[in-house]
Amino acid sequence: MTQSQVAEQLHVSRKTISGWENDHSFPDVGSLVQLSDIYDVRLDYLMRDDHLLAYYKEAEQLHQKSRKWVVVSYRCNFLLLVLGYIDYLRPFGIRTFLVLVNAMVLLSYFSDWQRFKSGKLRVGIVITVFIAFIAEILINTIVPSYLNELAHAVDDGPAAIIGEVAGRLLVTSILILSLVLAIFLKPKQRERS
Repeated sequence: MTQSQVAEQLHVSRKTISGWENDHSFPDVGSLVQLSDIYDVRLDYLMRDDHLLAYYKEAEQLHQKSRKWVVVSYRCNFLLLVLGYIDYLRPFGIRTFLVLVNAMVLLSYFSDWQRFKSGKLRVGIVITVFIAFIAEILINTIVPSYLNELAHAVDDGPAAIIGEVAGRLLVTSILILSLVLAIFLKPKQRERS
C-alpha cells in the first residue's frame, strides 16, 4: 500500500504519512486505531514504538506544565481581581495592568475550550458580563473619588470628560474580564488514579 493510498484513507496528506514513517511527527490515537485496521495489526504493536512512546510522554509532560500555569494564573487572577476592586479608587494603579497581563497569560495557557460549546454556559457568560457592567456603573456613581475626578473633568472641557469616561470604561472592562475568567475558566480538578 502506498503512502498516498494510506493518506487518502486517513484523510491526511501524503507528507503527514511520510513524517510518521521518518519519526518527524506521530499520529494521534484515532489515526493509530485506523492504521491498526488498515494494516491488520494489533494496536498495542503500533503503540510499542519507542519514539512514539517518548513523543506521548513528552506531550503529557508539556500538558502537565501548561496545566500548572493555568492553575497558578487562575489563582493570581482571583487575587488580582480582589486587589483590583480594593484599588478601585486609583483606577490606573499597577494592579489594573497586572490584572490585564495575567488575564492574557491565563487565556494563552487555557486549553479546555470545548466546555464552552454549551449554549447555557455562553448565555451565563453574557448575563454575567451584563450584570457586572451594570454593577460597575452603579459603583462608579457612588465612588466619591471618581465623582470628584469627573467634576474636575467637566471643568476642564469635553476632551477631559471623554478621557475620564474612556479610562473608567477601560478599567471596568478589564475588571469584568477578570471576573468572567475567575468564574468560568476555573481549572477542573484532576482525576486521581
